[in-house]
Amino acid sequence: MPASSAYKIALSMAPATIEALVDGGYRLCAMFAIQMTNDAARPTVAFATPNIAPSMLIEWMPDVAAYTSNDPIVGGGLIKPGYQTPIAQGQTFFVTTGGGGDIKSGGPPSKISIANTTSIPFTSGFARSFATSETPIPIYAAPLYGNQTNVAVPLPKILLLFTTAAIKPGEMLESLAMRFLPAASYSSSLLVTAAQAQIRELSYDINLGWNWGSYSWAELVAANADFAKVLIERD
Repeated sequence: MPASSAYKIALSMAPATIEALVDGGYRLCAMFAIQMTNDAARPTVAFATPNIAPSMLIEWMPDVAAYTSNDPIVGGGLIKPGYQTPIAQGQTFFVTTGGGGDIKSGGPPSKISIANTTSIPFTSGFARSFATSETPIPIYAAPLYGNQTNVAVPLPKILLLFTTAAIKPGEMLESLAMRFLPAASYSSSLLVTAAQAQIRELSYDINLGWNWGSYSWAELVAANADFAKVLIERD
């Protein structure tokens, strides 16, 4: 796939902001949105780094992998794929014994299907990798019951935030509300709709927050927002 098809976000920060983030032990976290009608689906952290720099390029391809896991869907839990395979819209991942399986065409043209052909339940979803990482990380998790099919669509939307919480890639994160992470500091979140033809440029200030020129391709998300409602869009 040509490099021009990558999604890119250019984040800039002033020295005073960098100093405050580093001194506070903050890390930059990212989560992706998907489209799916399932109230049990939960978003997971796709990216988390303490390596804060004045200029940061967040880059990823539209490609995703379908995965299965035996890890339970619990708030704060870590989802580790037992099996994953590249998949495209219009294809179906037919899950067989052990969580592996085959990819076949013939599914809904604009959607991705994961079909469990066994009576054993799994946790399943999509995984995605950034330009700085090779291994795809789960971007959401949903229960895949026996003999059930889950249908979803990856969206070009990414949520960014800074927090001092020790969040890890693959961790389920329903909310940053005080009841969920009582001993942490965290910024407001910014939900960005990326575009393959244009780099989204934005900045962050430790006191003023996010600045993206107030363009329609981004919106602020409150720190105590329900991320499942923000990032799991109903079809």
